[in-house]
Amino acid sequence: MRATRITYDPDGDILNITFGQPAASTGYQLSDQILLRVDPKTQLASGLTIFNYSRHASASREIPFPGVEEHSDVKPLLLSILGSAPVNQFLSITTGKQGVSATLLSPSLQEAVAG
Repeated sequence: MRATRITYDPDGDILNITFGQPAASTGYQLSDQILLRVDPKTQLASGLTIFNYSRHASASREIPFPGVEEHSDVKPLLLSILGSAPVNQFLSITTGKQGVSATLLSPSLQEAVAG
């Protein structure tokens, strides 16, 4: 099992989640606030970055992920990664007619930042 490291920058209100050892990654902007990093060699998630984290953590609402549709060439890969561990421990993904969206799984993230 790969270790997960969570760091929070309160000045920038940025939450970084790294899965396993840091590696060269390709970033996929899922929304204007959430970036998914994928290791191109293993096709596994290497991390998540959530901008304006406190705003998202304080509201239990779905965040649209238009970036999944914009990356149609890798959409199946992105959906597979988003629906699998370790990403699904932090995001709950919904797919439907309105596209792909996610809800932050709290309080696990809030506890991780506080702890």
